Amino acid sequence: MSGPLAWRHGGEAGAASWMVMDKRIYLLAFVNFSMGLVEMFPAGILSRIAAELSVSVSAAGQMLGLFSLTFAIAAPVLQVLTARFERRRVLMITLAVFAAGTLWGVFAPTFAEQMAARVVPAAAGGLMCGTAFALAAQIAAPAFRGRAIALAAMGISSSIVLGVPLGILVAEEIGWRAMYVLTVVFAALAFVGVWRWLPKVQGSGAVPLSQQLRTLRSAKLLSAHTVTFLLMWGHFAMYAFLAPFMEQVVGLDSRWMSVVYLAFGAAGMTGGFLGGYSSDRWGGVRSVTGAGCALALALALLPFAATSLWLVLPVVMLWGMSAWGSTPSVQHYITSTSPETAGIQLGLNLAALNFGIAMGAAVGGLTLEFVSIRYNPWVGALAVIFGVLVARYSARLPYRRLAVA
Repeated sequence: MSGPLAWRHGGEAGAASWMVMDKRIYLLAFVNFSMGLVEMFPAGILSRIAAELSVSVSAAGQMLGLFSLTFAIAAPVLQVLTARFERRRVLMITLAVFAAGTLWGVFAPTFAEQMAARVVPAAAGGLMCGTAFALAAQIAAPAFRGRAIALAAMGISSSIVLGVPLGILVAEEIGWRAMYVLTVVFAALAFVGVWRWLPKVQGSGAVPLSQQLRTLRSAKLLSAHTVTFLLMWGHFAMYAFLAPFMEQVVGLDSRWMSVVYLAFGAAGMTGGFLGGYSSDRWGGVRSVTGAGCALALALALLPFAATSLWLVLPVVMLWGMSAWGSTPSVQHYITSTSPETAGIQLGLNLAALNFGIAMGAAVGGLTLEFVSIRYNPWVGALAVIFGVLVARYSARLPYRRLAVA
């Protein structure tokens, strides 16, 4: 960018706030919002999608897993392939491809075609989202990097706040395919915003993917990415199937399901900000340890709280807050550990996050199919506990500065 998108200070640095950040950062968050909307909305209506496409609920849940797996693989590759090109143009072209791929989902009649229609927007979304996170880390002062990352992540978490319950509502009133149309509208608005407000930004030399992967020879960095993978695995082993759990175990209808998802999403947005704030104040390791322990506790308690909406709702909110609070905490830890490769590590961490989502959806689907959905929360809690242990292990490892070409 022609100049850093810096925090605007009303006084000393300690008075800076994400609320007064350069407005163009919010535009980047909106780009993430568009991507998150199409990725997550099937979560709330799996039973409806499964019935229309004549597949099981666990199979329908893999719509989330395939999107995340494609995202994880495509994001680092596309970042390298497009690194030398002017960034605004790349983002605009990517948004256009994302919109076209999303529109395909409106007309895809079978489950196989629906799965195929998830691949194009997932690949484009990887490039969109990776660029937004990298910029968020670059534009903030070091003392506020955690909150800048959190703001970019809030684009995704806010898409959960609105997207999943909105998907339930739209499915009830119009049909679930209309959510694809709505996503295209948001992508078009993001396209106009990028064209109108972002300046031309010259690309830079790409860091080869092989060189990016070589940074994982550092056990400290590799273990940190493993933390993200395990936490997201545990989170999505349950989240991907929250709707059928609420239907079958708690006995909620679609109206109350929307309330649960709104509560989860609002808690997630709050947790994202608190995760960034606590990382800046107490460090990423302490922050992710606290968030991980809270996440494991919430998942472990979920089956016991499922006897009543009023018992399950606070547990769901603790779950949402801790799940999304862990993301900026780990990313802060990674960027502070290796500031010389911060951009590379954020891209790799985003891939780890989406590999975790895909694994969680796969394992959660198998648990639902062959055991019982009542066990999904406990399967997730075990993965999260391992993630917390790996975080403590990572904190004790030494780190040697990496050379970057």
